[in-house]
Amino acid sequence: MTVVKNNRGSGYFTPCVIVLVIAMILSVVLFYASTMTIVQTTRENTEMVLDSFVMKNSIEIYDSIKQGHDFTEKFDKNFYFSEYSRRFSLDISDNSMYNIGEDGETVYVITNPMISYQVTNSLKLKVDYTVKVPVSFAGEVLYWMEIPMTVTSSLTLKE
Repeated sequence: MTVVKNNRGSGYFTPCVIVLVIAMILSVVLFYASTMTIVQTTRENTEMVLDSFVMKNSIEIYDSIKQGHDFTEKFDKNFYFSEYSRRFSLDISDNSMYNIGEDGETVYVITNPMISYQVTNSLKLKVDYTVKVPVSFAGEVLYWMEIPMTVTSSLTLKE
């Protein structure tokens, strides 16, 4: 059995640097994966809320399209906020929705939804919003990474 002895202490510098670099790379990869999960989840949730609006108003939308008129009602922004918040347990404050984690920290923020639609033989709902994800180090938030998102949902008549 060989005992590793190094009286100078210089032999351990390289392994320490390698372990530190590997830990930093792993940290970045995990942050990227968690951020992509947040983005994908908000996209799917937004599509679900838009589809819910289409289903809720499908008769009026269908009648409007069949008569050749544009669907002139405004999309209710409050419907989007309340439905999204109710379904996915988000807190609403200052036109933003917050996801709070188990430890009380903000996981992400969805801000400024710009909701619009167009009708030309199809109904296309579009929501533009920004997802803000905190970038933290050593338990402190360094800055908020902003990811602009556009989600569409459509209803097309089959002829």
